[in-house]
Order: sequence, then C-alpha cells, then structure tokens
Amino acid sequence: MSVDVATRPVLKSRTYAYALVYLAMALWFWQSDLVPGDSASRVANAYYTLFSRDPHLAAIGFVWNPLPSLILLPFLPLGLLFPPLTQQGLLVVLMSAALMTATVAVVHDVLRRSGAPRIPRLVLTAAFALHPMIVVYSGNGMSEACFLLCLMLAVRALLIWFTDGRAESLVPLGLAVGLAYGARYEALAPVAAVPLIVFLTTLWRTPGALPRRRALARTDAVIAGLPGVLAVLLWALAGKLIVGQWFATFSSQYGNSAQVSANATGIGSVTGGDLPARAGYWLQQMTGLAPFFLVLLAAALAVAWRRRDPRVLAPVTVLGSVLAFDGLAFLSGTSFGWLRFHITVIPLTVLLAGHLIAHLHRRPVTAAVLALVLASVPATLITLNRPELAREESEWLTAEGAARTRGLALVNRQVAADLDAMNLPDGAVLTDAAYAFGVVLASDRPGQFVITPDRDFATVLADPPAHGVHYLLVSARGAADAVRLRHFGPDPATVPTTGVRTWHDPAGNLQWTLVPL
Repeated sequence: MSVDVATRPVLKSRTYAYALVYLAMALWFWQSDLVPGDSASRVANAYYTLFSRDPHLAAIGFVWNPLPSLILLPFLPLGLLFPPLTQQGLLVVLMSAALMTATVAVVHDVLRRSGAPRIPRLVLTAAFALHPMIVVYSGNGMSEACFLLCLMLAVRALLIWFTDGRAESLVPLGLAVGLAYGARYEALAPVAAVPLIVFLTTLWRTPGALPRRRALARTDAVIAGLPGVLAVLLWALAGKLIVGQWFATFSSQYGNSAQVSANATGIGSVTGGDLPARAGYWLQQMTGLAPFFLVLLAAALAVAWRRRDPRVLAPVTVLGSVLAFDGLAFLSGTSFGWLRFHITVIPLTVLLAGHLIAHLHRRPVTAAVLALVLASVPATLITLNRPELAREESEWLTAEGAARTRGLALVNRQVAADLDAMNLPDGAVLTDAAYAFGVVLASDRPGQFVITPDRDFATVLADPPAHGVHYLLVSARGAADAVRLRHFGPDPATVPTTGVRTWHDPAGNLQWTLVPL
C-alpha cells in the first residue's frame, strides 16, 4: 500500500514543520543550559570510548543500555571543530530531535496502513507530534525519542505481518524489538510479548492439523523473538565478562535498583508509600497524559473482536506491554514513577483512535474519537504544571527547577575550567564519572581524569599517589561516589574542609571538593 498522491506533499511539509518545532526545542534546552543530566551522561558514555585517558569501547558502560550512546559515536569528532556539541550537550539534543521526527513519520505510516482516512490521519499524526510530552522529549536529549522510534518500527513491522502473514515480515519486527532493548530495559516486555502474540496468531489462522499449526507457530515465534532474546543475552554476557555483572542496572551501586532504594523515602513522600496511594498517583499521571486512553482501548478491542481483525494488537502488544511493565514496576515500588515512564500511552492512544476511525466510517464517530485524542493536549499541559506529578519536567519547565538545573551545569563547567587552568598531567585527578561526567565533558583536557570506566580505575583507587594522582575530586551529593567511599567513608561530612578547594552552585550548596594528596 503506497501513500496516496494527495497526502504525500502535505505529509512532507508537515514533517518539516515538526522537525523545525523539535529543532527549536532542542536549541532551547541547549541555549538555556537545561540539558538533563541523563542526556549528558549518554554523551559522556560515548565520549569516554574515544577521548578519555583510557579510550576503549567497553567504556560506554553497562549500567544503562548502549544504543543512545552508540548513535552519537560517529558524530563525536565534530566536537573537535565545535566543542559545544559535546561539552554542552548540543549533539544529544539535536539527535533526539532527529529521532523524534523519524518517529512521527512512522506513526503516520502506521495510521495509513491501519486504514485511517486522509484528514483524520493527518490530525492524529499532529496529535502525536504536537503532544506536549512528545515536544519536550523531542528536544531534551533523553532516551525517549530513540526508544519510541524503535517501538514504532516494531509496531509497523507487526502490523505488516498481521496484514500479509509472510514470515519474512517478522525479520524487521525482531530487529526492531532488539534495537528497542538497546535503548531501554523496558523493552524486556515486548521481547516476551511479541513472540507470544506471533505464536498465538499463527496457531489461530493457519489451516490444517494441529501439529502442523504448532510447528509453524513455533517457527514464526522464533523468527520474531530471536533478535530480542539475543540482544538481552549478549548484553548480559558482555556485562558479566567485562564488569562482572549480568544486569548492572539491577545489581550495580549506580543502577536503577540502587537509586530507587536510596531514594525510597523521598519517592514515597510524593507518590505514596503503599499500593493504594501509588495506584492513585499512577492513575493521575496516566489520565494527565491521555485521559480517554481506557475508553479508546476498550472500544478498539471490541471493534477488532467483532470484525475478527487482529491488527489492533500490533500497537497493543508492543506499546501496551511497555506501558504495563512500567506500571507494574512502579506499583511494586521498584521505580521512580517519573511521568515519562508512561510516554508510550501517547502513541498507543493515537493508534487506537486510528483503528477505530478506520473501521467506523461515520463523521460523528470520527469527530468524537478525534476529540477524545485531542483532549490529551490540555490535560498534559495541566499535568506538566503540577511538579508533584511531573517531577523531572518541572526541573526544566518551572523557574525554580530550571534555576537548579542551570546552576548544576554552570558549576560543572566552572570546575572543568579551573582544573584545565592548573595544567595538570594526564591521570592527575581521580573522580567517579557516574557523578563527574558533566565535569569531564566540559573539560578541554579529559585525559587529566582517572575515571570509573578506565580499566585501571580500581588499581588507582586503591593507591592514588603511587599512580601519579595529585587530587581527588569528590561529589558532595553522590551517594555511591566510589572515590569518597574508598577514602573518606559513606558520610559526606568526613571529606576534609581545610586545605581543599570547593565549588558551590548558585544556591550556595556544596557540589564538589578537590582534595590534594
């Protein structure tokens, strides 16, 4: 099925318009010094592989998934020509704008393949592309744009397979799911859900004897599921061989599990400490992003059941499994409960609406469905203005939060500039890159730092003077700062306050201490 001639120029012009919106958002984040720490850390992970004191591929790290950093690798040398690309995070926000633009194009193609008519299709595409959360995450450099693109490519491939039933259509499906796992751990859900739905669908629609149907179903499930399973196993094996941990995000002192545990009291004070309270908080976030999601889901599934059309299961399986994974993680107390963890409800709502409109060719129904989808825009704007629900987003979109974020970026640059001015030799400053990544990125002389990805970090940490270290750069707020823990213990108050150099943020909070040896 090809794009109709009337739609092609409209789609192209609107895609350019969305790209400009996302570019403007990316430049705003960069120019305002609001590039999130998560985004800068992805740049840093890639940066270490090329420009650190000990450049090697494994320096990309194993706590977080590698794809958002790997995408940046070919472009990092441009930072030698224009340093703000790496030092200030410009590269990563431009990349997220490009990835989100591509995601919009895939969303439109999925709507077209679902049979949504031209005008509603363009409106639904706009409802996704201009959704406030999508606009924000198109320009902040975080992993959402990369993750959504991979998931939408998986939705597209599964939809094609539901339509043509050809086994070769399962190959791009499996690859897209595998790439999604390279972007975020939540892709574990579609890694499991996709081969299951493929198995059941093949078993259901294949004629003939049951043994033959089972054999074909197993074959299809393996084709669809193998890339994702291999992505999980190979990444885990690489982590075990290189850093000694199968799944560092769950076992590392820097991983998600450790962070959630360390911040459990603070999280509970906002989200609630028991299951009913967390469920209420989760429901507020969900309705804030897509207030009529459940209505559209029930209607789309009912219509699909009545018409025996399984295509709606493509977005439900891929996007819905991620949404369910994140919801269960939060309700079980193993997640921060960030608003962005529910971002897949946005494309899922749009695609459910597209399926409904494709099957119910009546203007009143189409208008009602579009109204339900478009209601997400004001609902999300209200939610983004509630810091208790949009805790991360408030650090960029409110004056108080933006001041904090900007202050941290500026103090990191000041630390880097001051250290650069000291003209220290390579390996003179020992620091934990899990917290000092902003300082290392901002420095013109990254070789002066001995950092956690360096292969001799543990050896140097044990006896810094014997390895030419002159200073320890210690974070005041890093709960798992390896340098502080090894030399001063878990209490930040034990770090020396005399004979040292310190840096404070604009609010007066101590951020860094440079301890001479």
